[in-house]
Amino acid sequence: MKHNKLLIGLFIFVALLMLSGFAILNIYAADGYSKYARENEASLLKSIKLNYLNLAADIDNALYPLVDDPQAAGSVVENLSDDIVFAALYDYDGKLLEDFGYSVPDDLPSSIFFENLTFSSGLPRAEISRFNDKLYIQAGILTLDDTVFVVLLNRFGDLLENTLEIYDRELLVYYGDENSFKTPAGAPEIDKATLGDLFRRTMNSQRPESAEIYSSNGELIINALAIYDSDNWDVISFFSTVTSPALWKRSIDSLAVFIWVSGIASLIFALFFLYIYFKKVQKDPKMKKSARFLYGLTAFLPAIVLVAIFSYSIYGESLIGISETVALKNSRGWFGDVERFLEVKSPESPSEFIDRSRETTGANFVMRQGGSLLASNLTQKRLSNLETISSTAIEGGIVKGTAKLNDVLHTYMTREISGIEATVLYEETSRENTVLSIQFFAIGMILTLLVIAVVSGFIINNIQSSILIKRTFIGYGFLMPALVHLIWWAVGPMGFALFLAFRRWSIVDAAKPFVGLENFIEIFGDFKFWNALKNTAVYSIYVPIGMFISLLLAIAVNKLGKLSIVLRVLYYLPVVTAGVATTIVWRWIFNRDFGVLNFILGLVGIKPIAWLESPQFALISMMIIGIWSAIGSQLLIFLAGLQGIPKDFYDAASVDGASKSKIFLKITLPLLKPTSLFVLVTSVIGSFQVFTPIYVLTQGGPLRSTDVVFYHIWQSAWVDMRMGYAAAQSWILFLLLAVLTFVEFKLFGKESWQAYF
Repeated sequence: MKHNKLLIGLFIFVALLMLSGFAILNIYAADGYSKYARENEASLLKSIKLNYLNLAADIDNALYPLVDDPQAAGSVVENLSDDIVFAALYDYDGKLLEDFGYSVPDDLPSSIFFENLTFSSGLPRAEISRFNDKLYIQAGILTLDDTVFVVLLNRFGDLLENTLEIYDRELLVYYGDENSFKTPAGAPEIDKATLGDLFRRTMNSQRPESAEIYSSNGELIINALAIYDSDNWDVISFFSTVTSPALWKRSIDSLAVFIWVSGIASLIFALFFLYIYFKKVQKDPKMKKSARFLYGLTAFLPAIVLVAIFSYSIYGESLIGISETVALKNSRGWFGDVERFLEVKSPESPSEFIDRSRETTGANFVMRQGGSLLASNLTQKRLSNLETISSTAIEGGIVKGTAKLNDVLHTYMTREISGIEATVLYEETSRENTVLSIQFFAIGMILTLLVIAVVSGFIINNIQSSILIKRTFIGYGFLMPALVHLIWWAVGPMGFALFLAFRRWSIVDAAKPFVGLENFIEIFGDFKFWNALKNTAVYSIYVPIGMFISLLLAIAVNKLGKLSIVLRVLYYLPVVTAGVATTIVWRWIFNRDFGVLNFILGLVGIKPIAWLESPQFALISMMIIGIWSAIGSQLLIFLAGLQGIPKDFYDAASVDGASKSKIFLKITLPLLKPTSLFVLVTSVIGSFQVFTPIYVLTQGGPLRSTDVVFYHIWQSAWVDMRMGYAAAQSWILFLLLAVLTFVEFKLFGKESWQAYF
C-alpha cells in the first residue's frame, strides 16, 4: 500500500511538471508568433511609406525642368494637367503671377509649405497635403528667377488603391501632428489619448509602433508610422493600418493543438511506461543498471522528441509562411515603383532610387542589366558572398527563394522589368531570433525531462526503501543552493559559450547566424592568436619557479613557531589586495627613470632597464608580478601539506642518520606530491588566465610581446565585438588546459591524485 502511494505521488509529480512545461511552451510560442506577426505588419507600413516617397519623387522629377528653365512652368502644367487641382506661379513675396486657369486658395502664400520653398535650395519638393477634407500631393520649387511654382495633384488616391490591392490593407492617414490630427473617414473609433500615445512612440522610435484597441468587432491592432514634411523635419501625418489578431490566431491555435496533443500523448506514454517499469522492478529487483536507465529514458523519450520536432522544425515552418507572404507583398509594391521609375526616365539615378528604398525599408536591393550590376546598396564584395539556397517561379514573373548573405538568411524576390533584373532581399534575422528563443526554451525543457527521468528511475528502483528516498531528497535539498549556483554560474555559461562558438555573434548586430566550424577554422589561421598562446606558454614558466620559492618559504615558516603566524599574514597580503591597485604600484616599481627596481640595480652598476617598454623584458616583468602574487596562496597550501606529514617519519630518518637533503628528497618531496600536483594544476590554469596586469600595464604590447591568450579573447569579445569567435578561442583554451592537466596527472602518478577522489 505504501509503495502504491509513492507511485501515485510520482505520477502526480510527473504529470504536473510535464503539463506545466508544455503549457509554458504554448504560451511562449504564441507570444513569439504574435510578436513576429506584428513586426511583419510593421514592415508592410514601411513599404507603403516607400511607395509614398517614390510617388513624391516622381512628382519632383516632373517639376525638374524648372530647375534650369523657370519659363517651363506652362509645359510642366500641361504634362500634369490630368491630376492638377490647382497650380500657381508666385513671386518671392507671395504675389500671384499666374494661376494657369485654376482656382487657387487665397491663403496659399501664407502656408508653411510656401515659406519652406522660399528658403529651399532650388530643387523640387513634394509632400502630402489635406485640402477640402481630402488628401493630395502638393509640390513646388523656387526657381532661378526667384519665382515660386506650386501645384496640388490628385495623386494620393492611387496610393490608397495600390495599398488595398497589393498589401490587402486599408491605409488610414491621420493628418496632423501627435496632438492635433484629423481622423480619416472609415477609421474605427479609437480614444484620442491612445492614438496620441501611439503617435508619440512612433515619432520617438522612428519606426512603426502598434497598440491594441477594442471595438464592436473585438480586439484590433493599430499600426502607425510617422510621415514627415519635405524638409524631413516636422511630422505632418501618420500612416496607419488596422489589423485583427484573427489573421494569425488560426496558426497559433494550430500550434497549440500540436503542443497539447503532444503533451497529453507523451504524458500518457510516460505514465504507462513508468508503470511497466515499476512492474519489471517488482519481478526482477536485480535488473541491470543499463536496463533500468533505458526504461527510465524511454518513458520520456516521446516528450523529448516531440519538443525537439516542434522547436526545430514545426515552429520555424509556421513563421516562414508569414515572412514569405509579407515579403511577396512588399516586393510587388517595390517592383511597381521600379516600373514607374524606368517608364518616366527620371533624372534621378538608380543608385539614388535604391538608397531611398534601403533607408526606408531596411531591405537590400539589387538592379542588374545584361548581367552587369547597375545599382545596389550592397558592395560588390558582399554580393560575391551571396549564396542562393532555393528558388521558385511564381505568378507575375516573380522568382522567390532563399539565400544567404555573409551567412545571414534572406528571403529574396526577383523580377525582370524592361530589361532590368530587379532583386530585393529581406533579412530573416527577426524570424531566426524568434525561433532561437523557442529553441533555448526547448533545450531547457529537454534537460528538465532528463532530470525527471533520472528522478523517476531512482524512486522506482528504490520504492521499497522509502527511508532511502526520503534521505536522498533531503540531502539534495541541502545541496540544491550549491547545485543551482554551479549550474547557473558554471555549467550554464559553458554551454552558452559552446553555443556561441558555432555562430557569428555580436551584441551590436541583430543577425547571429550559424557558421558551423568557421570560427574554429579561422583560429588555425590567426597568427595573433597563436602568438598570444606562445606568450602565455612562456609566461607560465613562472609557475615552477614560483612553486620552488613558495616551498622553500613554507619550509622556513614551518620551523619558526609563533612568528610563522605573522609571516603567513604578510605573505598572503598580495592575494587579498585589489589586483588593479597592486598592479599600479608595480607600474612605479618598473618605471625606467624613477622605479625602485632600477634604483636597486643601479646600486650594483646595472644600467636602467625599460621593463614595460621593451619587448625583451615586458613579459619577464609580468612573470615577476605573477610570482609575487602567487607566493601567498602557494605558501599556505604547501605549509598545510608539510604539517600533514607525520613527524615520526622525520624522527626515524634522523635516527638512521639521514642528512637534511636526503630527508627533503626522500620524505618531504614524495609526501608532498598530492599537494604539489594541486598547486601545479591550479597555478598553470591561473597562468593561462592572466589578464589584470596585462590590461593595466601593457595592453598586449610592446609589439604584442605580452599579448596573452586571455587578453586576446577579451579583445575579440569586447573590442572587436566578435563574441562567437571569442567563445571558440575560449573552448580551444579549455581543451589545451584539459590536455595539460591530463599530462600533469600522468607525470605525478596515480598515487598523487587518488587522494582527491
